[in-house]
Amino acid sequence: MKIPGSKSILQRVLLLMAYNKQSLSIYNYNPCGDLRELESALISFGYRVSGTETRREFLFDEELFRDSEHHYYFQYNATGFRFWLSFLASLPGTRSQLWVSDILIERGYAPLSQALQAMGAKISLSGNLLSITGCKLSGGKYNLAGDISSQYASSLILAAPFMQSDLTLELSPFQVSQSYIKLSLQMLALFGLETQITGPEIHIPVQSLRLPRRFKVDSDFSTVAYYAARAALSPQGLRIPIFYRKELQQADEQIFDFLVAMGASVQRGKSYVRIRPAALQGSSFDLKDCPDLMPVLSILALFCEGRSTLLNVGRLAHKESDRVSGIVAAFDQIGAKYDLGKDQLTIYPFAGELLAQHQDGKAIVLDTQNDHRLVMAFSLLRTKFPQLTLSETGSLDKSFPWGYEELI
Repeated sequence: MKIPGSKSILQRVLLLMAYNKQSLSIYNYNPCGDLRELESALISFGYRVSGTETRREFLFDEELFRDSEHHYYFQYNATGFRFWLSFLASLPGTRSQLWVSDILIERGYAPLSQALQAMGAKISLSGNLLSITGCKLSGGKYNLAGDISSQYASSLILAAPFMQSDLTLELSPFQVSQSYIKLSLQMLALFGLETQITGPEIHIPVQSLRLPRRFKVDSDFSTVAYYAARAALSPQGLRIPIFYRKELQQADEQIFDFLVAMGASVQRGKSYVRIRPAALQGSSFDLKDCPDLMPVLSILALFCEGRSTLLNVGRLAHKESDRVSGIVAAFDQIGAKYDLGKDQLTIYPFAGELLAQHQDGKAIVLDTQNDHRLVMAFSLLRTKFPQLTLSETGSLDKSFPWGYEELI
């Protein structure tokens, strides 16, 4: 079983490394598609990158930086794109061009761009090309829309220590995925910068960071969540090897609380988590701060006694795919019962009656919509109904780099 390093932590540490123009050795690396896009940006900026599958050496080269044309490209990595936009806007006097795909433009960046321009950067879009003239961002106090993504806030938080003056962000009362914002603040604290939180306001001072020369990345809890859900459905359970710091809390760690609420046994040690199955019970689960758990949790809910309700799922239309539509389309194909409201999904126990009656020999193909999280969710469903097939599995590379055979 391979658990890659956390994408969420990796992207944050790589951005802080770049802001510091520092070299860094990284262990427990995750060479997935999203990180390869960010690596390419770092190389274009002025880094030499070498290493193995799970270790990377990032060496900042001043000469490469001076010669850089500052042309960058993001196709799929929404987090990397939004973080990199603030980074380029923070480069005083540097003109950059950032090509972004249609899907990333559609997923949104306007609130972040508006804040960066208010702080002095110049940003314009022509077709798929963003032109950016950077500056030493002014800092100050800003209200930030947060009903679609937490990445706008995190992008500014990572840039804040390098601004002219302290940054105060007032979060929207509708802010989603606050656990990811907390992770950004925890990363700053890990490297010596303490922030202040007063009600909805976050205050980040201008201060130097102390990054280490070597950094081991915590295990990716989005991948751990898949294996944990799989363990809850298996007869024998599973012991999952993990590395994690209590100081860095990933959003998808909440899977353990959800499993306990369902009745499963969860035992956490220093380097592992053991899941023992039980008769799972349906319950109500709020996904406002952990939206990536929705696909695997929806499959788990099929095998609970009693109905389960997933709350705050409406914004999942803005992910790599419309994940709620992808899940309920699969439910329709297999005959599972559900009620879909504006912002919640209720799922009823499923015995596989339609699948048991499917005798014509024609495979049921579940459409993953080229979404890595749906691949994981439908793979979980296949542990119970192996006659199902998936439309593709290549999109798994976005977060899990070792391929479908290793996952299952």
